[in-house]
Amino acid sequence: MKKIILPTRIFLVLLLFLPVKLMAQDAVKLDPKHYKVELDNDKVRILRINYQPGEESVMHSHPEGVAVFLTDHKAKMKTGDGESFEMGGKKGDVVWVDKAKHQPSNIGDTPFELIQIELKSNSNNAGKKSLHLFELPEGVTEKQLSDHLKEMNQAISEEGYPNAGYHLYKIQDENSDNYQYFLEGVWPDAAAYDKIHASQKWKDMAAKGKDMIDKIQANELYLKAERVN
Repeated sequence: MKKIILPTRIFLVLLLFLPVKLMAQDAVKLDPKHYKVELDNDKVRILRINYQPGEESVMHSHPEGVAVFLTDHKAKMKTGDGESFEMGGKKGDVVWVDKAKHQPSNIGDTPFELIQIELKSNSNNAGKKSLHLFELPEGVTEKQLSDHLKEMNQAISEEGYPNAGYHLYKIQDENSDNYQYFLEGVWPDAAAYDKIHASQKWKDMAAKGKDMIDKIQANELYLKAERVN
C-alpha cells in the first residue's frame, strides 16, 4: 500500500471535506402534519403550511426564501437560541425569510395557512459533496475520464438537476507526489443525491464507464461531506 504524504495545499483541501454532521432539521421530515411539499426541483422547494388553533410544531430549520400568507395569522415563534416572540399579519402578506431554526405555534383563534418558497443552493454552495483524490491508472487518459463525466453530468441534468454532478481538477502542485487529480461531486442535498443515483439514466451512464471508474477507485482517497447550517 502506498504511503500517503499530503502536501500542505492538499491537506487544507481535505479539511474542508471531512465528514460532518448535517445540522439542518427538515420541517417536512420532522413535522409532516403541518408541512407538505407542493413542488421540489433543483432551484426551489415549495411548502404548504397549515396550523389549527393551538397547534405547535417541533424545532426545525428552513433555508432562506419567501413566505406568502393565505390567511390572517397570529403565531408564537421559538428560536434556535432559546428566545421567543409573537408575530401576526394579514392574508396576502408576502415576507422575505432568512435562513432560520425555529418552532412555531398558532396562538390565534382560527387556522392559518401559508406557502413557503425555499431557495436551494447552487453548485457553489451545495448541501452535499464528495471528493476523490487519485492518480490516473494505466490505460485511462484524462480525455476519456473527462468525456465520461460530461455524459454523467448530462444524465444528471436530464433528471432535473443541472447544477449537480462531477467536476474534474488537475492538481497544480510541484510537491504533490501522490495524487494528480481530484474529482468533486456536487449535490443539492442528501435526498437529491439518493434520487440521482437511483435513476436509470445515471445507472446506464455509470455502467458505461464502470471499468475505468473501478480502476480509479482501487487507489483513490474518498471523502464525503455535508454542509453545516
